[in-house]
Amino acid sequence: MKPLPINLQNFTKIINEGYVYVDKTPFIAKILSEGQNFFLSRPRRFGKSLFLSTLKAVFSGDEGLFKDLWIGQDNAFDLTQKFPVVYLDMALKSVSPQSLEDDIKVKLRNYAKAEDIDIEAASPGAMLNNLIFELKLKYNQRVVLLIDEYDSPISDNIHDNGLAEANRNILKYFYYNLKSREEDLRLVFVAGVTRFAFMGLSAAFNNLNDITLEDEYAGICGITLEEFDKYFSDNLSISLDKMRENGQLDEKTTAEQFRSKILKWYDGYSWDGKTKVLNPYSILCCLRKSKFSDYWIQTSPSIYFLDKIAAKNPLELLDDFSAKLGEGKLGMAEVGKLQPIPALFQTGYLTIDKSFSVPSVGSSFTLKIPNWEIKNQRYDIFTETLFNTLKLDTDNEKVNFYNALKYKDSQKLTLIFSSLFAGLPAIRHRDNESYYFKIIYGYLNGLNCLVLPELPMAIGTPDLIAAYPEEKLRAIIELKFSPDIPTDEAAKTKILNAMANKALLAIENKRYFWSSWDETTQLVKIGVGITLRGECLVLFGDGISK
Repeated sequence: MKPLPINLQNFTKIINEGYVYVDKTPFIAKILSEGQNFFLSRPRRFGKSLFLSTLKAVFSGDEGLFKDLWIGQDNAFDLTQKFPVVYLDMALKSVSPQSLEDDIKVKLRNYAKAEDIDIEAASPGAMLNNLIFELKLKYNQRVVLLIDEYDSPISDNIHDNGLAEANRNILKYFYYNLKSREEDLRLVFVAGVTRFAFMGLSAAFNNLNDITLEDEYAGICGITLEEFDKYFSDNLSISLDKMRENGQLDEKTTAEQFRSKILKWYDGYSWDGKTKVLNPYSILCCLRKSKFSDYWIQTSPSIYFLDKIAAKNPLELLDDFSAKLGEGKLGMAEVGKLQPIPALFQTGYLTIDKSFSVPSVGSSFTLKIPNWEIKNQRYDIFTETLFNTLKLDTDNEKVNFYNALKYKDSQKLTLIFSSLFAGLPAIRHRDNESYYFKIIYGYLNGLNCLVLPELPMAIGTPDLIAAYPEEKLRAIIELKFSPDIPTDEAAKTKILNAMANKALLAIENKRYFWSSWDETTQLVKIGVGITLRGECLVLFGDGISK
């Protein structure tokens, strides 16, 4: 069984040392046959750097690296031909515009020193221009230019408008020089998180073919289901055995059930609404460590975006993403005008659900949360921000909610839920039950109870189950929403009572309690009636009906 290449981005090392390599060379063959200048946007840790490293190796003249890969069987490209390659990783942790310029110059000087050529000039752009010219002159071959994380000096500082703007101006003039050397370049491939047209760099990159949302390149990064089954079957089998042994999975878990759980955790990403890919970093870590966890979330610097969006408006994390967005809006990432939905999409917290072709508008998309890993993190951050926004004392809330359940205190629980809704901006309220469900779930997620949202059962799905296993206490919570807002108090109370009783009736009729009940557990049935502005009423049901 081949070892898994966790945190390895060097193609040559992966091949020479026998690591698993998911063959992406068909995309390289396609690129080489279609043009000269390309751009790709994908979230961090999705395989952009490895793809660029593979491109670099293709032009190294070492055809032996590709003897077992798709491009090695294709005679359309001569793998023995060597080209000069400049690979620029722009993930620079520069603390000022001047240090950014200095860091770029150092990178270029290192290339010049290795090649024993002189490229000195006043600006980084002029130095890059000279480097390309001198390399072509030295090798009598056009130069391959690969730029990774092209936007990092801007996107890493997107919430510091002054620094981001200054860095953008430096990069704009640096990249602009490429157009004057086009005849000296065999291939230009630029990759990053944000799409260049919306970073104020369109003038510098107006000759690049943006393949980010093209159907033919939807699987260029990440791991498709076909690739997962082809390259990881051995690892899957061994990891399944280990997870059975360490208690992560039941001993009776089948290979198909294990595969299905992996897909729920890490699959679901798409850039065309059709081709689905798994998060490569998370799946490699999961199989290597034989444990389900939020691997990508824990290491991705993109969580910075999520924290900032949550701090500004926590409810952005719970919005309905089913509204259609045009391709232009989906790519927005302007300095000083960060839009939450495009930022969440570009950084990997949302993905394309469906794509549409709209007359006179062009391509449009609906988005979704890709998988359990992202959903878990979204609620964790939302919960923390919700408690901060409402200035809730976590310890007090734990005691209050537990006591309200244990003693079936309808008045106290009504006050708890009403206070949650009342403390949030009215403009954010939504005309649907889902909105209020998410608020309550976010709140319960911050308490020391086990929360199970929408757990499928034989004849239905209860909204929420909140449990205290050690105290043998379990609550089934069902919500019913009414869009009516009568001004008359008596009418309002009547509606709330009707909704709360309707919720209790659903629990009773669908017998949700049977999966939760045993002789030693105190089971609590809770019906919550809610109106549009968040006014609510909580009623407790009777004991167990047998």
